[in-house]
Amino acid sequence: MDTEAPIGTGAAWPANHRAALIVIIHVDASNLDAAEGTAQPGLDYAATGLQRLLRLLADLDLSSTTAWSASALASYPQLARIAQDGGHELAVSQAAGGAVGQHEALLSRISDIPPVGVIKALPLASLSPGESSTGGVGQLSSISWIVTGAGGDVPVLMAEDGQQTAIIPVSPYWIDTSWLTPDRPLPPSSLLEAWSLSLAAVRSEGGLMVVVLHPHISGRPGFSSQIERFLDEAIESGDVWIANAAQVAEWWRRREIPNR
Repeated sequence: MDTEAPIGTGAAWPANHRAALIVIIHVDASNLDAAEGTAQPGLDYAATGLQRLLRLLADLDLSSTTAWSASALASYPQLARIAQDGGHELAVSQAAGGAVGQHEALLSRISDIPPVGVIKALPLASLSPGESSTGGVGQLSSISWIVTGAGGDVPVLMAEDGQQTAIIPVSPYWIDTSWLTPDRPLPPSSLLEAWSLSLAAVRSEGGLMVVVLHPHISGRPGFSSQIERFLDEAIESGDVWIANAAQVAEWWRRREIPNR
């Protein structure tokens, strides 16, 4: 495996947009085999929250990446179909564990389109450093992008098994759980303020901003309105390309490879 460094900021995005924004909706569900009391607080709201977020994105005419744990695919297959029918990318998530083959088998019952993206880890305080790695992606047959927990301002191309996979950077400060966890919630307005300041800086530098939403958190009344205001701000700027992870990965690959 060969990971190459990014070229830096000031990236040229499609249609001369100054910056790019990816919205990842990370969908999880309670594992019936898990020990009692180990489930995330409020996780039973994921289905309701996801539907609210999908309606919000439909009203704004935006496409997101939905990343599904094996438990979520088994629990909410109908919502995965609704997400895909709404123009959203279906990806798999191993952040909560599980084999890629299991995810792919579950997803094959929902969609004829194979997943091209996988979340291996997210940079959350509850994860150990060893969980954020640049390791392989298991049995996925046609991988285009991967989230490893690594940060950065733009994607990085990783050469593995004869193909170029885009590592999509993520920041712990652009994940809703950093602000809205039940045990230590901050005012929702602080999330909006921090993300708005970050978006302004990303636009100035020509970089990529990746926000990660959890439906059982950001999909709740009041919290979802802060997400809507943030997305309205990105749209009204007129210079932010809002796309899903697969679209950004493909653009970055076409942009970088001819220059080598």
